[in-house]
Amino acid sequence: MTDYKTEYKEFLEAYESGTIDGEGAGKMIAILAQYFSMSNTEYGISLKAFNKVARTIEEGSDEVSGKSLSSSKAKIIAAATPEHDALIEKKIEVENIEQMINALKSLQRGMNNEYSHMGNS
Repeated sequence: MTDYKTEYKEFLEAYESGTIDGEGAGKMIAILAQYFSMSNTEYGISLKAFNKVARTIEEGSDEVSGKSLSSSKAKIIAAATPEHDALIEKKIEVENIEQMINALKSLQRGMNNEYSHMGNS
């Protein structure tokens, strides 16, 4: 399956070759919006998984003293889990797609403005 990074790279290559217009940019925005939705859902799933692990850690006890973990120590331990790593990756993915969509919107506006100026010449 093609991922959003590959599709965006292919779009930029087509843009550089002059084969993309405002409509093509709009189509790419729609494609990235779908990726954004899917990634945002995955981010939510990762957040839930991390919260469960963090809660379990917070409820645990210190291996050395046998006492309850302090909140700060529990946060440090939770931040070192694979669930936290997955959460960070999903957050970055959502933010990347959002930035790509914003860049494409700006590009599309510029392309449409250029096109309308050409029609008025």
